[in-house]
Amino acid sequence: MRILVALNGSPSSIHMVREAAQLARNTWADVTLLGITPVDSSPPNHNGGEPPKGFRQVMEGFLHDFLEMVNDSESPYPQSLTEYKWKDADKGAWDLDCQQPAPGKKQLTLRMRAGNAAKIILGHAQVLESDIIVIGCGKGVGCTWDGSLEVPRTIVNNASCSVFAVKEEKQPRMVVCCLDNDNVSQASLELVNQLVTIYHAELGLVGVTGAEGLKEEVDRKMGQLLDYYAGSDIRAWVQLVEASSLESFIAQAAQKDLVALWMGKQSFLDKIFFRQRLGKLIETAQSSVLILR
Repeated sequence: MRILVALNGSPSSIHMVREAAQLARNTWADVTLLGITPVDSSPPNHNGGEPPKGFRQVMEGFLHDFLEMVNDSESPYPQSLTEYKWKDADKGAWDLDCQQPAPGKKQLTLRMRAGNAAKIILGHAQVLESDIIVIGCGKGVGCTWDGSLEVPRTIVNNASCSVFAVKEEKQPRMVVCCLDNDNVSQASLELVNQLVTIYHAELGLVGVTGAEGLKEEVDRKMGQLLDYYAGSDIRAWVQLVEASSLESFIAQAAQKDLVALWMGKQSFLDKIFFRQRLGKLIETAQSSVLILR
């Protein structure tokens, strides 16, 4: 698995880094911590070398927090910051890579970029072939990046991979997964598995019914999901929700539970939560939201 963690240097990002570290530790993922600073934060006469000192120190602090969260004898990540060295990638671009990771270790990289946050995040996710983007939100209602709703909204709407919008310091009691098609990837199954484990939460599987009831392929897939999670010692309950009531059901669940939506090209969920509504869900949810693609 490849995890891309998008950071803007705000203090609330600490919580998101720790959430991402728990997920990475459980999945043995390759991780990129991507710090983004506005264009005017880059030195006007940039000639290579290290990034701007203030932002560099903040990002190195996040890397230190990440390493602390995965600091155990079985950690797949190098443990010492001395194993990392900054290199200049381009004007307004710097990378901090582990020089020679030991056999069996996973890749952990800190990247810093200056410019348009949404464009940079989506571009990196595509180039790195990320399985999931982790992006942070503040407490309660609203999901902002440097005070703006536009960046998280753009990421959620346009990413080709899964997106985990993490609400600050919100511990869900349940992970509620909504499904209306049978196109479910192994990576998304594992993501849900690990989040249930990390939060010690219950798992709810919600099937979407239409005028003719539950689709045969969805019924079959839900049975397979129950067997899959039972094999991981995760007990799940099943609930059927009519398509006409789905939006209000999800909005209510998102106030206290982590909502996971399996979105696909043939998905009714994708039709209900088109761009404006999906962005609205992320903004109004009291708990974290996981978009599975």
